[in-house]
Amino acid sequence: MRITRSLLLAVGMAVCLSPVAEARSLSGSYLAAQQAQARSDHAEAAYYYTQALGFDPANGLILRHAMQAHVAAGDVAVAAAIADRLLALNTGNQFATLVAMVDDLTKDQAAQALARLDMGAEGMTPLLSDLLRAWVELELGADDQAFETFASIGGSQTLEMFGRYHEALALALRGDYAAASDLLENSETGAIRLNRRSTLTRVQLLSITGQQDAALELVEQVLSTGFGDRQFETIQRRLQAGEQLDFTIISSAQEGIAEVFFDLASVLNEDTGDVALIYSRLSNHLDPDMAEGLLLTGDLLSRQDQHGLASEVFDAVGATAPQFVEAEIGRADALDAAGNEEEAIGVLSGLTRSHPEMLRPHYLLGRALRRAERPEEAIATLDQAVALIDAPEQRHWLVWYQRGISYDHSDNWPAAEEDLRAALALDPENALILNYLGYSLVERGGDLDEALEMIERAVEARPFDGYITDSLAWVLYRMGRFEEAVEPMERALELAPVDPTLNDHLGDIYWTVGRYREAEFQWHRALSFEPEDDVAERIRLKLDIGLDEVLALEAEQDAEPAEQSEASVTE
Repeated sequence: MRITRSLLLAVGMAVCLSPVAEARSLSGSYLAAQQAQARSDHAEAAYYYTQALGFDPANGLILRHAMQAHVAAGDVAVAAAIADRLLALNTGNQFATLVAMVDDLTKDQAAQALARLDMGAEGMTPLLSDLLRAWVELELGADDQAFETFASIGGSQTLEMFGRYHEALALALRGDYAAASDLLENSETGAIRLNRRSTLTRVQLLSITGQQDAALELVEQVLSTGFGDRQFETIQRRLQAGEQLDFTIISSAQEGIAEVFFDLASVLNEDTGDVALIYSRLSNHLDPDMAEGLLLTGDLLSRQDQHGLASEVFDAVGATAPQFVEAEIGRADALDAAGNEEEAIGVLSGLTRSHPEMLRPHYLLGRALRRAERPEEAIATLDQAVALIDAPEQRHWLVWYQRGISYDHSDNWPAAEEDLRAALALDPENALILNYLGYSLVERGGDLDEALEMIERAVEARPFDGYITDSLAWVLYRMGRFEEAVEPMERALELAPVDPTLNDHLGDIYWTVGRYREAEFQWHRALSFEPEDDVAERIRLKLDIGLDEVLALEAEQDAEPAEQSEASVTE
């Protein structure tokens, strides 16, 4: 079977650039690729699938897998060569058509892209094929046909919303801002809200058409939640100064097609497969400067535990982009998840220096330092975060909560309690605060009735959280209500069966109500889940001499209360 030059080049590039081990047979390469794919290791899967093509270059199944793995890994150019091969063998699918179309568009071959769509649209959803067709028609200058295609998209409220949004983008691209804004603000179901970019589109068009007050109101709605948004904060200042915005969402039909893939990937971003990632990567390839698209790709990769690839994508967002801070936060998260805790802290520290006025980097750095068991540094950083808050609102509870935990970890309980109560005042029914504060009061001999009331409210708010249910059982136990503690403790273990602390707690409760063999069984289970050394030592002592003797020994030694388990006050 004749192999095309482009496919040979793709295979050669993949083999030369990859550091992974060689497989010496078709079955070995394919098995290695499947294993890599199962763990979402796209780069390694792409390498082994491409290696397998060296043994069987006309195998349609391997070609499809190789193409999709290369797209997921960000190698769209290599994937395009494989897509061409698939289509030439008449073994392609919708992804082969899409990859080949995207490659055509980046080479200014819109007519060929439309021809591919005509031949390969059968496997696509009507929404995807119609949106692509309309934008390619616009790229070819067939505006009347393009707007007819946009207008034909419908059949449900969601489909119509996508159709009207992209029709509005196309109108704005052609300079008809009034019609575009009217389409977005006055659809049959009200203003169109797809995602953050659709909101930004609405703001820009409202401003361009002289509706400054409406634009400012929309911006203020966005800023009323979360810890701020640098881009919308900048827009807010510009609008307040009376400045008219420009339309910057897209500048070409090709970017409109990138928007299609981005919007669909955003909708599918809870999908555990690779479809959302493939769409997002195609969007990045068409419009590499769309920072939101890079953020989405990075997030999708992070959720697949591909933290190295995610970090690379986040790092591609330029320092001048409005989303740079968000990208650096994503990079820090990816580094931390990959085990590079100090490097992640370094990224966040850099953000607090480059953006000293922003609350979120200070909060996240404080949290990272606290998790790294550097509570004093965490407190200092969170002090700076608190100083940035002029008028505390409900959304700011996290800052006081994190500082309270940091004070607790630095053995300053009075300051910790003050901050935790301040956090609770901002968000009175927050289950995390109620649980942490209630559990801490129990451990420190505080007001047990108040602690019980707090934890009961926390359980009511989050009935399926095993750690919070454990807190309820534990406060009942500490209050001497042993029989009442059994049921919630058993329920907590059903919700978090492999936690050593919860197994240990259930063992203590069983022992106290006279169920000694069951208690010993739970302690053995707790040991099997590898608790901290000091906890394990205490459990072994209980197995050796019994809980009663252990408590008596501890009373004799007048020991300080053991540190509360991180698991029972987990965030």
